[in-house]
Amino acid sequence: MFDGQKLSKILKLKKITSSQLSTELENRGITLNLETIKKYRNGFIKNPKYDVLEEIADICDVSIIEFFSDGEAQKKKIVKDELSQNIDKYQSLLPSGTLPSFVKTVSLINGYAGAGNFGVNSDIEVIDNIYVDIHTIEKAYRNKELQAIRISGDSMKPYVNDGDIALFCKFKDGETASGDGKYIIATSQGEQIKNLKFMLNGNIRIISENPSYHTKDGYDEEINKESQEYLKIIGKVVGRILKG
Repeated sequence: MFDGQKLSKILKLKKITSSQLSTELENRGITLNLETIKKYRNGFIKNPKYDVLEEIADICDVSIIEFFSDGEAQKKKIVKDELSQNIDKYQSLLPSGTLPSFVKTVSLINGYAGAGNFGVNSDIEVIDNIYVDIHTIEKAYRNKELQAIRISGDSMKPYVNDGDIALFCKFKDGETASGDGKYIIATSQGEQIKNLKFMLNGNIRIISENPSYHTKDGYDEEINKESQEYLKIIGKVVGRILKG
């Protein structure tokens, strides 16, 4: 059952006022005045429209199940997880060419990105399509074309471990990395997943999540500007799928 107190709590946590929510919904073509939002938050509306809740969830950057009481939320989560993880089993039941709004199709490419092990990727061959809950993807990249690659090794643990999958947005010709973050890179060790830190002096630090891979300086290595021609930044990591 829809729980208005949960909605109110999430809005407070996200620092979104009722007025801001009304304005953002209006920008999306949904009219919800302040009085109606008050009724939502106080629980006077027991069965709000699903598409309205879906937009509110997107504005708050949470899953829609967060607005339901625990018992109902658990049921919906089970259904949602089953659908997102096994969408190929149920796709024939959906209208042609459609997927649930929370599911995104991502191409799984051949090979793997090293995380302490040597990375291998042959000709970017797509070997499968996987179906991903969009809430596991950074919000700015949910509508972009993404690729997925398996991870080999534990240098990026706990973010991803051996056998997990990284989701990344591949850079197009002319695009460059902007800002510190997790990236898929190509080095002499093949394709790797690493944190990159762009230094003010133009150098780039490569940093594992797992501190056992760090030097005494607290990072893996630092590449100076003159040597960066040997480093290719393939794409930005924007999500993950954990095997367990």
